[in-house]
Amino acid sequence: MFQIKNKQGITLIALVITIVILIILAAVSINMVLGDQGIFKKAQQGANAMYDAEVNTQASFNSITDEMDKVIQGSNTENPELRKDTPNAPEQIDGMTPIKFTEPTDSEMGTVQETNWEDDTWYDYSQSKWANTQSEDGSMWVWIPRYAYKITYNNPENKSEGGSIEVRFLEGTSDNYYENGELKTAKRQTTADEIVDTTTDFYVHPAFTNETNINFANGGWDSELTGMYVAKFEAGFPEGNNTTPSVKSSQSYTEATAYIRNVELGLESNETQTARNWLDGVYGETPTKISYPVFQPLTYSMNYINNNDVYNLCRVLNEQGNIYGFTTSSSDTHLMKNSEWGMVSYLSYSKYRN
Repeated sequence: MFQIKNKQGITLIALVITIVILIILAAVSINMVLGDQGIFKKAQQGANAMYDAEVNTQASFNSITDEMDKVIQGSNTENPELRKDTPNAPEQIDGMTPIKFTEPTDSEMGTVQETNWEDDTWYDYSQSKWANTQSEDGSMWVWIPRYAYKITYNNPENKSEGGSIEVRFLEGTSDNYYENGELKTAKRQTTADEIVDTTTDFYVHPAFTNETNINFANGGWDSELTGMYVAKFEAGFPEGNNTTPSVKSSQSYTEATAYIRNVELGLESNETQTARNWLDGVYGETPTKISYPVFQPLTYSMNYINNNDVYNLCRVLNEQGNIYGFTTSSSDTHLMKNSEWGMVSYLSYSKYRN
């Protein structure tokens, strides 16, 4: 019995000591966990720090996203109404200088004023104020920005009765535009034999598009264009009633005869006679270089020249020694195609007409 009691006594003492030790350890653990420097406190502080960092990171990300949105889309994400179709800025071409026109008054004629590429009052298509430039010879050119169009006929059954043309300027070389703050994508012809319905959707005008995959069905190009310059006036002769000197191009006349109207001959009927024109006189079969034309107002139109010579002449307007200041590295000069004529006509019949 003694031995048994002795053993029980040792067990109770050990139990008491164990409980005391556990109480002490528990107190230490509780302090470590719940105290000001405890694990829970530090965990909470760490969680708060991570939350703050996440909030700051998200704020920074949102700010960067907003700025990128403004640059890429030209918009303010807080106000989608500011998103609108903005025409592509005119490309800088060697030899060209931006110009503006002053309005004529009762006592003074309008004048041409040179400006610079950074002038924010140079053009405003929303106010029908197109971007005009002038080359070194005095010729004038107009920038036509890339756009999509839709036609609304007054009478769909009789299109000859006319209608209206809506235009949406496109971003860069994309087919994207904004309408009431919403980003949309214009359609385009996808196969050579596709018949598109331009009365129900906006279509990218083919004059700006790469049509290699549809065999240039609409007079497109082998690349996407942001826009192009066109002559503001028809081709005319230098000198005469302008001050541009006559400079010969590398292209020669190839036709020995010309069809001449009777009113110019003072005869009763038209006749085919030896080739000539106002500037170079009669040249016939004599090799004669063609002068560079000018594109200025009130200028005697270039005449008595066949289509082949016109085409070849236009291709060398940027050759070395030209009067415009053009270079082959910054310009591609050519005779206007039907698609490009339509491009100008459609824009001129839209709300942006000049």
